[in-house]
Order: sequence, then structure tokens, then C-alpha cells
Amino acid sequence: MGDWMDPRVPVITQDNRRTHSTIICCLNTHMIVSHAHKLIFTHIPKNAGTSIRAWFERWVPDADEIPNLDKHMTPHHVHTRHLDNYTHFAVVRNPYDRLLSQYNFHVERHEQYLKPKSKLRNKEWANEKYTELKQGFSNWLTDPYPIADREAKWYDYRWCPQSLWCTPDTHILKFETLEQDFKWVQDKVGNNVEDAGLQRLNITTSDNDHRTSANRVLLAPHRELILSHLLVDFKRFGYAPDFDRAS
Repeated sequence: MGDWMDPRVPVITQDNRRTHSTIICCLNTHMIVSHAHKLIFTHIPKNAGTSIRAWFERWVPDADEIPNLDKHMTPHHVHTRHLDNYTHFAVVRNPYDRLLSQYNFHVERHEQYLKPKSKLRNKEWANEKYTELKQGFSNWLTDPYPIADREAKWYDYRWCPQSLWCTPDTHILKFETLEQDFKWVQDKVGNNVEDAGLQRLNITTSDNDHRTSANRVLLAPHRELILSHLLVDFKRFGYAPDFDRAS
């Protein structure tokens, strides 16, 4: 993983590449687009989105952000008429694996927050959240979410189906076969550089494979709850709800 992937490292961007000056990379808060190729990336959380955005920033000259559209919003939020004929693409993932990844990501991030040199280690909210997360996956999964709270996010990343981020016209890539599926994007933008593959960014060190014995033990008591929210994803994207990954 190269240093250019670190958001703290100055990189050449669309705004400054002609002068070869460097600024801090900022294409990380809004929906990303290539107007030249009429291509919009739909960033579903915990589905390799950070890696794909970084790839766009490095290899697509006109990579840009769509103003006023958060990076995790859906194609349904894109109301700009001149984008109507653009192609949206998204990465989907086995729902069991995605839930495990979400939980482990939050645990590991808060562990970083509380390290001795972290500026957040004495923040009450960081300590409270870490204490809550350490109560375990089951507690995190079943903890009520303030969905009616206007201060909360507009959706719960645990229970919002990936299908909500996908229209019938969205081009789907699979997380499990992403190296192969991503060639569609490379062909779309005409990128034929041999070493222009995806970097593994923003990942967890934990095992997120639902098929392992330990993760089956975590998931099994909650299968009914998970399927009540996410069955649409299993059916739409061809994943088996019996803990076996689809081919």
C-alpha cells in the first residue's frame, strides 16, 4: 500500500495537476464521478469503496465530486438532470460478511482512537463507544438504533439493504470477485496500466468470513433478524442465506 493512499499525504489532483503543485486530497466526502466517461461510483459502506475512490483519484484524470451529495448516498439522490444518462456502478458483498466487517471496523477504529498518542483518547464519547463495542458483536447487532432521531444518519448501515443503493440499471461488481469484476471499470475508462490494480485500503485485520466456525457462532443466533432485514440482498445478488458463499 503506497504512501500516496494516506489522506494526509499531498497528492496531485484535478485542480492542480497542470501546475504540478500538491494539495491534500479531498475527494473523500462526496459522490465521485467521471464526466468524460459518464460514470458515477455508488459507495456502499464496507464494500471496498475507499479503495475504488483512491483508484479513481489516481488513475482517472477528470475524477471529481458531485456537489451536495454525500459519498454514501444512493442514485436516488442524484437529481441533477445532466447526469441522467450516466452509468452508476456499485460493489456488493455477502450480507453476513458485510455485517462482520462493519462491526470489526468500528472496534478497530475506536481502538486507534484510544491509543496513548491519539488526541481522542480522553474524549468521553470515544471511551463510551469503545466500551459499548467491546460488549460484543451480538450487542452491537441488536442495539436499538435511533432511526427516528433527526440528529442521526438517515439510515442505519447495519440494516439498510445494499439493494437500496442500486437501481435496476446499476452495474454490479461483487466484493468476492472484485479483482476480476473491476476490469469492467478499467475498460470503461480506458485504463490499461499493468500496475493500476486496486489497493487494499480501510480494511480490518479481523476475519470477516461468515463461514468460519467462530463467525458462525456469532451469526447463528441472529439469522432470523438478519434475514428479516436483508433477505432482499441475498436474493437479488445471489448469496445463499445458509452461510455458504455463492459461486
